Amino acid sequence: MAIDHPDGNTPPPPDRDRREEVLPCGRGVGTVYDHLTGGGLDDHELSCPHCRATAAGFAPVMQAARLLRDEPAEPPPGFVESVMARIHATRSRSWRLSLPAEHPLHLAITEHAAATVLAAAASEVAGVTVNRCHFPERDDPARLQINLTLGHRTPVSVIVERVRRAVRTAARRQLGLELHTIDVRVDDIHL
Repeated sequence: MAIDHPDGNTPPPPDRDRREEVLPCGRGVGTVYDHLTGGGLDDHELSCPHCRATAAGFAPVMQAARLLRDEPAEPPPGFVESVMARIHATRSRSWRLSLPAEHPLHLAITEHAAATVLAAAASEVAGVTVNRCHFPERDDPARLQINLTLGHRTPVSVIVERVRRAVRTAARRQLGLELHTIDVRVDDIHL
C-alpha cells in the first residue's frame, strides 16, 4: 500500500534516483527515456498524455543524435598534417644531450628534460620563479641560460649566486654534467 504525500503524489520507489523528475502520473522521466531508447514505450506510457508528451519532447534530441551517429566524422582538411608538423617541430627543437658515464653504455637525455631538472633546482631557491631554462647552443652543453623573476627582498646578487649553486649541484648530482657557464637573467623583480 502506497502512502500519498500531502500534495497527492506517490513517493518514488526506493530504488529510483530521488533526483529524477517525476511526471504527474508518477512515472519518472528517466524511465520513459529508457523505454523509448530501449525498444519502445509500455502500455501505460502509450496511453498516458504525460508520458506521450515527454516521449515527444525527446524526439528532436534523438533525431539529432541519430544524424550525428550516422554521419561519419572527418577532420577538416590539413588537420592531421598540422598536428603531426607540430609534433615533429617540438621533437626536433629538443636535441639529445650526451651524459657522461663511467660505464660503456652511451647515455643521453633530451635537452628539454635536462633543462626541466635544472629549472626545478632553481625553483627551490626562495623567492625565485623560473621563466625559461635552456641550453642556448647545441655545441656547448656545459652552458645553461636561465631567466628568472625574483620576489624576495634579498639582494639580487645573493639570489643569483644561490641559483647558480643549486643548478650546478643538480647538474652534477642528477645528470652528471659539469656546467662551466650558467647565464642568469633577471626578467622581473616583484617586491
